[in-house]
Amino acid sequence: MNRRAFTAWLSADHVAGNLGQYMILPVLGVFLTAQVGGEWIVGVGLFLYSASAGVCALLVNRWLPRFSIVGAMTGSTVLSALGFGLMPYSHDAAVQILLIVLAGFGGSVHFLLSRVLVAEAVPDAVGRHRVYSVLQIAVNLAAALGPFLAGLLYSSADPRVLLTTVAGCYLLAGLSLRFGIPRELRPTATSSRWPVSRAVLRLVRDDSSIRRTVAICVLGAFVYGQLYSAFALFVARDVDSALVRAALLAAPALAIVVFQTAVTGATGRLLAKGTRPFTLLVYGAVLFSASMVVLGVGLPVVLGAALAVALFSTAEMLFTPMVSTAFAGLPIRSTLEAFNLRQVSWTAGEALGSLAGGTVFLALDRAGLAHGYWLGVALGTGALLHVLARRVPRRDTAVTLTREPAA
Repeated sequence: MNRRAFTAWLSADHVAGNLGQYMILPVLGVFLTAQVGGEWIVGVGLFLYSASAGVCALLVNRWLPRFSIVGAMTGSTVLSALGFGLMPYSHDAAVQILLIVLAGFGGSVHFLLSRVLVAEAVPDAVGRHRVYSVLQIAVNLAAALGPFLAGLLYSSADPRVLLTTVAGCYLLAGLSLRFGIPRELRPTATSSRWPVSRAVLRLVRDDSSIRRTVAICVLGAFVYGQLYSAFALFVARDVDSALVRAALLAAPALAIVVFQTAVTGATGRLLAKGTRPFTLLVYGAVLFSASMVVLGVGLPVVLGAALAVALFSTAEMLFTPMVSTAFAGLPIRSTLEAFNLRQVSWTAGEALGSLAGGTVFLALDRAGLAHGYWLGVALGTGALLHVLARRVPRRDTAVTLTREPAA
């Protein structure tokens, strides 16, 4: 396998698919309010998209090994294109919810299998981390462009232009998978019909290092879920300039595009010297928590938001690719099952974070207690991090765990 071509075409897939996602995410709540009416649909819609995009792949877990990874990923992009492309043509809440879940289902299968693909095709931990980091740059290039394109293309009077473009992006992502990527690879079958077997759950229960990895993934994802829920609502309410609003939402992605390579080089050297992935996850989660503190201390709105975004961006560059690296290195035979566990952990955190950001934040904001929300998130996550990080060795002998490529 030509690893450079593999990385390039998989990155193209991630740019196109995530461009579609990040064009719709910043305006999904606004779209649902205009299309359906009522405040309830915002929190429910954001929660269902986060949940479906995270865990729906687990519903078809037992069938995924029957298909090639590339074939299943391509089919999943078609489902996402259909889900988003049909949304402008209905004003019914139930139909919108079904389409949101369909789009999320496609995204769930696609991005779960993309992580499995890297774990199957690249045998060494440092090499996998490099590919995951390049994909992180690709995702955030799309995330940087998405809010600006959404502002240009979205109109509540006629959302068809935006959502047709979103659907086209997903189809383009599927097309890019036809090049440079081994088509014969299949996910390693899980050890049972369940996405995460009882044997793996026993490992989580009995192995403190696995348990901590799962817990910190949930915790970091909860704070990450604030970006497109509470933070997006805060910016929409308190920042008058549409350009500044778009810049604040796009800034984390822009920072990652520019600086991720440098961060990856530094973390790769630390991994090679024996620093545990969990230790780096702790550092990233601390920065996530610090970004919430900045929002809660009463700084001028734009200044506070900008400082929070800077901390959040640094945290994301460190935390997100390291999550995949950590789960790829867990002592679980099936890569699919290891990433099913990652998917459950991340989705639980992000969906709960989106739900809290779309409901609790709004309730506290109406009561004049928005600062209390940010400080509560920071204090809660900080306390849990302290518990998780106690008595954990910072270094291992080396990052030596490898997994043989699938036949």
